[in-house]
Amino acid sequence: MLFVGVGLLIFLAAVLGDSLDVCLKDLGCLRGTHMPGYQKGEFEAFLGIPFAQPPVGPLRLKNPVKANAWQGVLDAGSAKDGCLQRNYFSNDRDVRGVEDCLYLNVYRPKQRDGNPLPVMFYIHGGGFFSGTAHPVASGPEYLMDTEKVIMVTVGYRLGPFGFLSTGDENMPGNFGLKDQRLALQWVQQHIAEFGGDPQMVTILGHSAGGISVHLHMISPNSKGLFQKAMSLTGTMFIPAMHILEDPLSQVRQLAKEIGIDQADSLSTQDLAQAFRDVDPMKLLLSVDSLKTYDNLPLISTQPVLETPSPEAFLTEDPLKAHREGRINQVPWVVSLNSRAGEGALTLLRSFTCPKRMAAFNEKFLEHLALVLNLPEGTPPQKVREILDAYGFQGEALNNDTMLSMAEIAGDFNFFFPIYETISTYASYANLEENPLSIYIFEFTGLNSISLMFGASPEDFGLGGAHMDDGLHTIRLPILVEDFPKDSIDAKVVQRMTSLITDFAKTGVFHEGSTCKASDFKDQGMCSYLHFGGTTEKYEEDVRQSLKLTYFPIWKNLFL
Repeated sequence: MLFVGVGLLIFLAAVLGDSLDVCLKDLGCLRGTHMPGYQKGEFEAFLGIPFAQPPVGPLRLKNPVKANAWQGVLDAGSAKDGCLQRNYFSNDRDVRGVEDCLYLNVYRPKQRDGNPLPVMFYIHGGGFFSGTAHPVASGPEYLMDTEKVIMVTVGYRLGPFGFLSTGDENMPGNFGLKDQRLALQWVQQHIAEFGGDPQMVTILGHSAGGISVHLHMISPNSKGLFQKAMSLTGTMFIPAMHILEDPLSQVRQLAKEIGIDQADSLSTQDLAQAFRDVDPMKLLLSVDSLKTYDNLPLISTQPVLETPSPEAFLTEDPLKAHREGRINQVPWVVSLNSRAGEGALTLLRSFTCPKRMAAFNEKFLEHLALVLNLPEGTPPQKVREILDAYGFQGEALNNDTMLSMAEIAGDFNFFFPIYETISTYASYANLEENPLSIYIFEFTGLNSISLMFGASPEDFGLGGAHMDDGLHTIRLPILVEDFPKDSIDAKVVQRMTSLITDFAKTGVFHEGSTCKASDFKDQGMCSYLHFGGTTEKYEEDVRQSLKLTYFPIWKNLFL
């Protein structure tokens, strides 16, 4: 029977005879399309390829199951909708997407020399509650212009669909991360048919995608699925992201919010079944009840620890595993944007709306604790002590305080946790075989992620806002207009994508920006590549200094 199946695939490939037709063992044949590049000509795209069975009905809130084979030739000429989500970043908290969303996209250069190409597996950001692999938000054009790599983008379950857990086998959780892992396994099995090298896979992502990359390095069951990693503007040490210690209590709370009978007393088996039967919109919107103020905390559904099993994703605290060296060491790139630009992520929504800003200031210290993602129960006096240490006067968010508050938030939410990530890793990692490289992106371009919140790139001297490096790596036409092709931004795109694709091939990001363990002695910093300047003049240099004056305060709170 296997011989007949393989023979049929070979026969179909011969009959189809088109370079855009690819046949995959045990699945079937598919037909791609052409897409226009940004600066260069067309490339080939294979869109909406199922890598898992639809996670709906009885498969909702269960571990993903491999896709079934299809009949005939699958039309891979158009992308699928993203996963069902509520975007807590947006002003109207818009709802979009569908439950049937476990599809991936494969992009490859039109001109290839026959040698296998490195593979870049991109995990989209969005706080684990929003985002999509659709090319309108995870556009491949910039990377495909290099003609050096094959790119894969993947959809994964978000919010309650991706992370709810009863804490046992009835609803084990971490489904979104397991979706990513199943897609990585798909790449190992099938990417060679597209001309990719399964032994040269780089996983990369921005923000939540960067955190995902870090978690795959820590998860034993992801080992061997990739050979290089890029955690861009996010690692698991970011305090907004933590292990949910009592997931069952959260599930019961949401069950009551939805109106499930006997939510407090149902067995976990019956509770899981009730969630599989409930209207998906009710489940999605129930997460609103987990917010303390406005959209905070941003990430309300988190990873959980599972009982060890072949399908488990996390079985121990990932921070403990990281510190003690239980991590898959591979060449690794970690990045940041500017301090104020990173910190503005959780402030701009309130700042750009007078009504929300007034509400924020009514309980300033309490709301600032949420912005800084301080441990639950941190008293207002401790928040005041943090402000005093920074020399911050008053208790209000306004034009005069926005920049300094953004810098504090940038320290606490990104700079200090990412410094903790790299300094602890460097203390035990074999950095000769697996280089660790850092870059900080402070270039102020024509467009910025801050525009999502109604702020221009120049406002308050923010520098590179959170994920602005991503705007120069991944095309996001749903959010911003394309950079003019003769602009400084376009040159930055070319520089960023050249560095990233070279890393995918060689494992070296930049010769002058690799770290040694000794660099971090006495709160030191290793050499990192700095992207700076404006639309008038782009600047790039290697630096080593990092302001860590208040790092001990952060450590006392979080470690």
